[in-house]
Amino acid sequence: MAEGEDKSDESSKFNEAGLQILRLDNLWKKAEDYASEGSLERWMFILDSIFRELKADVNHLSDKQQQLIENKKLKLKVLIAMSGTRTEWHKALNERHQYLKVLQDKTGKGGSYSDGSEEDTE
Repeated sequence: MAEGEDKSDESSKFNEAGLQILRLDNLWKKAEDYASEGSLERWMFILDSIFRELKADVNHLSDKQQQLIENKKLKLKVLIAMSGTRTEWHKALNERHQYLKVLQDKTGKGGSYSDGSEEDTE
């Protein structure tokens, strides 16, 4: 624990991280439901909510990473907006959905993967 930081600060940070993961889980469940139902507009808005939830963690990444994420976000938004058919719209939303899953992992709120180079000693 850092000097000047008490246990309540540490507990508060831990609790907020847990609550954020719960919020993301609820949003992802809705996104999957809307995608499965073909409710493309609802799916699109839930994906926006997921990005907003991840944005605070994106802000902790390097400036270069933040810019790459912003560029990709805008590219996907344009792809969605320019979709001329439901099929194109679905494909664009699916691409954004998959990108947000990767972004969630990059920000430390997704799965934790091991490359097998280190053994888990716990």
